[in-house]
Amino acid sequence: KLISNTAEAVTFVTAGSLGRVKTWNVLRGTGSLKNTSATDADTNTNTNTNTNTIAEIDCIASQPEGESFGEERGGYLHLIHGNHVYGGLIVIDAEHNLSFIDVMSNLTTERTMVGYNDEIIDLKVLPTASSSTDDATMVTTAKIVVATNSAQVRIFDTDTFSCCVLNGHTDIVLSIDVSPCGRLISTCGKDRTMRLWDAVTCACLATAVGHMEAVGAAALSKKLGRYSVSGKAAKSGAGAFAVTCSKDKTLKRWCLPSTEELLKHHYDNDEVQVLQLQAIGSVRAHEKDINVVSVAPNDSVIVTGSQDKTAKIWNAADLSLKGTLKGHKRGIWDCQFSSFDRVVATASGDHTVKLWSLNNFSCVRTFQGHTASVLRVRFLSGGLQLASSGADGLLKLWTIRTFECDSTMDSHMDRVWALDMSSDGKTMISGGADSRIIVWDDNTKEIEDAKRATEEENILLEQKLANHLRHKEFDKALEMVLKLDKPRQALKVITALVENDLQAGLDPCNSLKKHVRGWEMDTTAQILRYARDWNTRARNSDVAMIVVRAIVAVVPTNTLSSADGVPEILAGIIPYAERHFERVDKLISSSYLIDYTLSNMGSLMEEEGDGGNYNNWEATSKLVLPQKPKKPNNMLLSDVEQNSSDDEIVTIGDSGSDDSDDDAMSDT
Repeated sequence: KLISNTAEAVTFVTAGSLGRVKTWNVLRGTGSLKNTSATDADTNTNTNTNTNTIAEIDCIASQPEGESFGEERGGYLHLIHGNHVYGGLIVIDAEHNLSFIDVMSNLTTERTMVGYNDEIIDLKVLPTASSSTDDATMVTTAKIVVATNSAQVRIFDTDTFSCCVLNGHTDIVLSIDVSPCGRLISTCGKDRTMRLWDAVTCACLATAVGHMEAVGAAALSKKLGRYSVSGKAAKSGAGAFAVTCSKDKTLKRWCLPSTEELLKHHYDNDEVQVLQLQAIGSVRAHEKDINVVSVAPNDSVIVTGSQDKTAKIWNAADLSLKGTLKGHKRGIWDCQFSSFDRVVATASGDHTVKLWSLNNFSCVRTFQGHTASVLRVRFLSGGLQLASSGADGLLKLWTIRTFECDSTMDSHMDRVWALDMSSDGKTMISGGADSRIIVWDDNTKEIEDAKRATEEENILLEQKLANHLRHKEFDKALEMVLKLDKPRQALKVITALVENDLQAGLDPCNSLKKHVRGWEMDTTAQILRYARDWNTRARNSDVAMIVVRAIVAVVPTNTLSSADGVPEILAGIIPYAERHFERVDKLISSSYLIDYTLSNMGSLMEEEGDGGNYNNWEATSKLVLPQKPKKPNNMLLSDVEQNSSDDEIVTIGDSGSDDSDDDAMSDT
């Protein structure tokens, strides 16, 4: 790409398969060019002076080696010059990443937009400095460090998701950890080394070499004050430290100098120097591969989890064994200390998460719910809840006190290998084999506020509705519930409307038909949907049928059949209506049993010669029924049969005179 073109020189930039951007300067020169014309009859030589000859080509700038993409990864595919908004260069590499390069400052990379992430193996959230913190070594913007099944480690800005790259490992990076100040990053991988990085400049500050096989996990000390200890105290073990575990089944402890010493050693020398860390302790920790190591918040103990189905608690000072956690049926993938209680959580391939006491190393809780291996576990909400991720692609939120799964989040399409929480506990970030990084925000407060507002709204609605019904303002009440789409309150209003018509001696559909005539078809369909739902319960079926009857009587059939969705709603009403009709029909048929029984009792009295007394009783007695029977007739009959004996005659209703009652009783 051409950068500048003057009379003296031409400047341009190149990028290609070597994976490195270079700036070239071409000096113009003067010379002569001889052009031979073959068309002339005679051989004539014409000499022309041309000032566009090249005098010298120089490479004046080259992309730093640590920032270049490299030939082994496919090099660069495209080079784009910026516009008036961005005046730099944009290069696109073989992995579809966009790198923004500053031409004026030795081709340094300003930021990178990642076009493709490979399988996310691990990630950590960098702690950020608060507004009240004056520590200049802390990171001030929200960032996450991600290992993506490659030798590169990427640091993403969570606001723009642009990233910078940590280049140094020669094989796949397996684990990441960050210091509590957020300035240091530790990475380890299959190249059998652990590296310590500066989170601000992305420079490698130190390396730890000593394991014989791939380093599967690494962890840094958690107490912030340790990172300011320097000198002999740091070398003796009083300062910050790192622990690593490997496929060679060993656990190693490495002493770290203070953050200030690390930065000074790296940047204050003329040549960039990488500090070599020394191991001050090593122990054979497990019988099988070690998957995870974690340091307690107070740096007193360390926990390791292995494929041998156990987790072990170690003294951080001398790596002596303090206890073994036994109970899982398969290998342990993750271990995490609580910052508030003396407990540790473990995630295992047996689909469970277990909570262990550090006092007696016993299991105090077991959480079951995942359908595949549980790969990560984290504490949140002040240690009251757990978040877990698994090979089933699910994230689950557990309440420790109740053993219950409060929420299940299903946004990943493959294993969720990585999970971490922000320092404020309000954001959770997950990454998985589907190459996706998902940021989850805690919306509990918003949900509770919305629920509280809904409850207050319902209370006000109930109060207004009660006032309308008390004053028999059915029009306003029905209009209000339909506007707010409240089916339960609509049932209450229509029931009151029907009862008001019945008390006035009118047809139950009388007032309802007046309302139907003023409804739009959308409102009619809304009421029919309510009626369909009401009709599913026997106690509301009579009101539902009255509503359907009123609508069918007022709205023409062709209008209903052509309305959108109405035929389907009516088709859903018919089956339940038929069922309710059969139920009522059986109930009426059963009520004839009382008439049949009384008739047979009268015939029996006539055969015994006492028919006159029975006929007198029948003529003078009257049947009194309640307006709203609480029990069906067959239940009434069963009560009568239980309370009467074989030689007693039961009279239903009040007798016309006391004398006839006395005579009947004396005759019996």
